Amino acid sequence: MNMEYYPLEQGFAYGEEGKMPLARITLRKLNESTYAIDHTYVSPQLRGQGIAKKLVLLAAEKAREEGFTIAPLCSYARKAMEEDPSLKDLIEP
Repeated sequence: MNMEYYPLEQGFAYGEEGKMPLARITLRKLNESTYAIDHTYVSPQLRGQGIAKKLVLLAAEKAREEGFTIAPLCSYARKAMEEDPSLKDLIEP
């Protein structure tokens, strides 16, 4: 199996491209300067391996590259961003 992270139209996923993702994060534009992270999901057999955190980091990297902040509406994303000093500046005040 060739498992990898890849972009989706609204976010990022992990798994084999072309198949149902095993993990994903949904990212959508709230306005001209803010993305919302609505949902983070990792299938039960992959939990605890840091996949959700990597998805949050990919979303953060995209936001940073585009000059956006993030409104982490998903509770996991909010916790991950608040606990990581390198991401705190991206959280929408």
